[in-house]
Amino acid sequence: MKLQKRICSHTRLFLRLSILLFLCYPRSVHAQKNDDNIELANVDETYEFQYDTRQKQVTVKQNLYKDFICNGFRSAIPFSESYNGQEEIKNVAITVDGKKAKMITPSYDYLNIDEYFYSDIRVCHFMLPFTRQNSHSEVTIEKEIKDPRYLTTVYLNEGYAVQQKKVTVIVPRWMDVEIHTFHFEGQDITTEKNYDKAKDADVYIYTAKVLPARKSASMSPGPSWIYPHILVRSRSASYKDEKFSYFNTTKDLYQWCHNLTTQLHPDTAALGAKAREITAGITDPFAQMKAIFYWVEENIRYIAFEDGIAGFKPDESHEVMRKKYGDCKGMANLTKELLIRCGLDARLCWIGTNHIMYDHSIPSLSADNHMICAVKYNNKWWYLDATEKYMQPGIYAERIAGRQVMIEDGDNCLLENIPVVTPEQNIRLFKETLTITGNNVSGRIKYQYNGESKSDLLYNVNLTKKDRVQTALEKYITNSDNHYKISNVTTSALDQRDGNLEVNFDLVYEDAVSAFGKEMYIDIDFNKEYNNAAIDTVKRTTDYRFSTKANFITETELIIPASYKTVTLPEDLHITTPNFSFDITYKTTGNKISYRKQIKINNTYLAKASFTEWNKAVAALSKKYLEQITLSQQ
Repeated sequence: MKLQKRICSHTRLFLRLSILLFLCYPRSVHAQKNDDNIELANVDETYEFQYDTRQKQVTVKQNLYKDFICNGFRSAIPFSESYNGQEEIKNVAITVDGKKAKMITPSYDYLNIDEYFYSDIRVCHFMLPFTRQNSHSEVTIEKEIKDPRYLTTVYLNEGYAVQQKKVTVIVPRWMDVEIHTFHFEGQDITTEKNYDKAKDADVYIYTAKVLPARKSASMSPGPSWIYPHILVRSRSASYKDEKFSYFNTTKDLYQWCHNLTTQLHPDTAALGAKAREITAGITDPFAQMKAIFYWVEENIRYIAFEDGIAGFKPDESHEVMRKKYGDCKGMANLTKELLIRCGLDARLCWIGTNHIMYDHSIPSLSADNHMICAVKYNNKWWYLDATEKYMQPGIYAERIAGRQVMIEDGDNCLLENIPVVTPEQNIRLFKETLTITGNNVSGRIKYQYNGESKSDLLYNVNLTKKDRVQTALEKYITNSDNHYKISNVTTSALDQRDGNLEVNFDLVYEDAVSAFGKEMYIDIDFNKEYNNAAIDTVKRTTDYRFSTKANFITETELIIPASYKTVTLPEDLHITTPNFSFDITYKTTGNKISYRKQIKINNTYLAKASFTEWNKAVAALSKKYLEQITLSQQ
């Protein structure tokens, strides 16, 4: 399989979210290097809703206690706790072997990675030592959440194996809260609900035992899909004569998000001038929409800059345009404002990518992690995600395809779903006519790409300087295989977004033919997608998510040399499941051997229960790749 090498926009978003999750989930973020040297003997996490009489608002008091134990050799681990502008760490206490660790001083910093990622998230961090085997190091943190909307997801798994973890949520009767549980099935988790008469509060307790450590794995679904957790949703509060409304309905969530956008003050003159410049000479509204969308894709660099209201407030559109970079919110806002200057009905949208398992049926800040722009044109919604490079309207990345989207509509919102993507959107077609010369196979090749296969190629080759694009293209096509020589490369425009991308070239595939006496053995397939792509069912503990609904088609004609005839052709391969299909056929017609292969990923989410089915199919596919065509001289 040719691996996707680009850090595409959806991958960058995933990396950005991974960094955030690395810092926010679990709260002690660094997983151990030795699987059993450090573990958590006990974790106690308490959230209590309180009324701040001085500020006249509802807050949440969070107490976090973690007892680490060293099972083997002396060690030290980095510990960090994240917080944002809506949270405040009140106190941090550290003990080592039962004694207060006076020499450990926590540091408090903004998250800033290589000056490329910036957030208003802050991090309290320090090194936590372990002096000997069986020693304990304990951390206690007291934090205040200033707005109950920001109490959302609480995970039970940690970065280390946990012997026992207890999560307690204390809800006074004047507070209306809904708690959702996820992935408790098959886990040693008990739940109970008690009434605390002294506090006039309901107490929800979730106790989990023997939890494995969270382990990072490539191509994993987001944590909300796979780890047991609770989702706390604050609906409303009525404290004495004070009444507060939070996220009782989806409309409440929308109005909170929408209110942040109403605080923006776009520079209409600058935006109007730029919109006129971009669309100069273009009168068709749909063509204007494409011109604006493509301009933002091409000219605004995506940078994860999460600032303001814990990363929920967009940057000013004219500032994104001036700086030539922005995050998803800033890019969506700029796209919208430019389109409005063209008279188009453009709206901001809030969406949760497939990294998140929820939608807006649970009104929560956890429901969204992305912003895009939507345009209503000819009674149809067109969804524009400018963080996806080299995408055209109507072509959607798998990460947002089929997802529910919340579209601004004045004081109300519209809930729609982005169209579901099928593998037919992402066809990558290889057409080959080959002849045999000595030990080599050669011919003229035509490759066609569309959908995400096209955007992937374009992104990769355009990452390089313009004078090296040809070299980058050749490396992408050959997957840097030295036996795969290409020349006389011609392409359609390498910055196009509309239609298919076509690449034509001459090929010499070295050592594809082995001759013994009068017999000749030919390897006809150069692009062995998913060869040996079995999933390690012992090491991998999480489900698997493919990046796209791939659709790889190879159609090859091999000219049989004069005086040779076909002796054996490998048997056809037909494997069809709801999640994927592998289909390979061989046929001899006259002096030609026709080879056709189609590999489709129909469902990008592959649960662990399907790993055996996948591995069995991959084993059959890899075995088929080893089988060769046999010709014999007459």
